[in-house]
Amino acid sequence: MSGRNRTVVITGSSAGVGRATARAFAREGARIALIARGRERLEAAKREVEALGGKSLVLPLDVADAAAIEAAAAETEKELGPIDVWVNNAMTSVFSPVREMDAEDYKRVTEVTYLGYVYGTLAALKRMLPRDRGVIVQVGSSLAYRGIPL
Repeated sequence: MSGRNRTVVITGSSAGVGRATARAFAREGARIALIARGRERLEAAKREVEALGGKSLVLPLDVADAAAIEAAAAETEKELGPIDVWVNNAMTSVFSPVREMDAEDYKRVTEVTYLGYVYGTLAALKRMLPRDRGVIVQVGSSLAYRGIPL
């Protein structure tokens, strides 16, 4: 399948690896659903995607909200077509000594970086399994392999 025929969803697509991934798919002419919390940076990513030959849909939401992710998947398929690739990339972290963190810090990191991937994967599988096709990409951080001394 050529890039021009692919519908791609990318979480955390307003910056960093997610935005670079959006640009790479855009160069292939893909239709890309851009998911992140900040509309302004999503709109900037949209302009980049479209300048590179892709089509995009801006979906500002928090990946820690399962209902919002499900609604985004449904809107993506309505506006761009069946999802071929789902990239779970959104993450958050707290760079702080453990003694300075509280339970809410850990909760937020877990909701975004773990549950956000779970919710995205479930939304993608709900659509991909009946068609027996699709790819889900889980982007990880180098912090999974090497801790920092905090």
